[in-house]
Amino acid sequence: MKRAISIATALGLILLTILAACAPPGSAPTPAPAPTTSIQPASPLPSAKPQTPEDAAWEKIVEAAKKEGNLTIYSYSFVGDIGIAMSRAFKDRYGITVDIVTGRGAEFLERVKTEKRIGSLVADMTEGSALHLKNMKNEGLTINVTDDLPAFREKDVWVANIFGIDPQAKHVIAFNFTLYTPFVNSNLVKPGDEPKVWKDFLDPKWKGKIVATDPLTSGGLYQLFVPLLREKVIDDNFLKSLKQQDLRFSSALPDEGGILARGERHISLRGVDSVYARFAAEGAPIRAIAINDGTVLSVLTTAAYAGAPHPNAAKVFINWFLSPEGQAIFGKNATVASVRKDVSNFLPLPARITPTRPILLTNEDNDQATQFFRDRYLEKLWGR
Repeated sequence: MKRAISIATALGLILLTILAACAPPGSAPTPAPAPTTSIQPASPLPSAKPQTPEDAAWEKIVEAAKKEGNLTIYSYSFVGDIGIAMSRAFKDRYGITVDIVTGRGAEFLERVKTEKRIGSLVADMTEGSALHLKNMKNEGLTINVTDDLPAFREKDVWVANIFGIDPQAKHVIAFNFTLYTPFVNSNLVKPGDEPKVWKDFLDPKWKGKIVATDPLTSGGLYQLFVPLLREKVIDDNFLKSLKQQDLRFSSALPDEGGILARGERHISLRGVDSVYARFAAEGAPIRAIAINDGTVLSVLTTAAYAGAPHPNAAKVFINWFLSPEGQAIFGKNATVASVRKDVSNFLPLPARITPTRPILLTNEDNDQATQFFRDRYLEKLWGR
């Protein structure tokens, strides 16, 4: 019986082989029926996050900006390769051509006032010092764009308050913080031995070891001391005592950095991170130190002009400029730190600190610093 079944099976296989050989070229064998299964079809993938009204409104602004096609910026900082990199990256992203006109804030203030008076505004936005942009705002030349921009819906990404210069109207927005922080010669001051708070500078061990820009020829020290006085971090007694430390005075900030780098003094009282970064990049033995009870921050700012010919392009640029991409491109080409916590710091490592208590240098501080300079405040206080 088993032999009969085997012969039948063999004959069946031979018959199938013959039929397959006789089949027309390209024909496929009949597939076996699918097995019965209890597995149900997979559930559909979840749909994308629903678009909010704010998202839809922003898309309309971006499309309008692309139709405008051009953007003109009155700029203090976007010089040389920085401006080229910024304009190229923005055009690659949005297809909008950027024209950058460089100059100083006071010049742009008068220029825009004239353009508005004759009804022929050229620029769409500007960037530069907080002092000049606040003056433009006070002249009615700028507008608030923050309600439209997605960047301002982000939380906990900023190093310090980017509206700290103009907290009520929010026309003037910070895009860069420059830190006024002490530096030390790293060959002369070991890690852990440096001052931790401002009163530590009064320690007798630092007598004759501190360099600062001469307050009789520069307003730099006033810009440092006025915000610290305002926040009651220091007082006049501190300044009187500091005079007893036999400070060495330099004629200008780069000279001060050179004195520190050569080891002629141990500490620079008011190092500026973007200036001292040049010494650090060249291998000078210097490093920034964070003072726990207050680091003064000067800001560069941006604003959109009221009545701009390309208002949507200005909004899109400001939003992009404050995004991780825009901040990284600016930071890399300008060799500065970002206002965002989630973007790399492009300062040389020895010039970097994270301020534990950032204190913004305001326009009012600048005004008071100028007045102190005119009154020779420290000259009277120190008897110089």
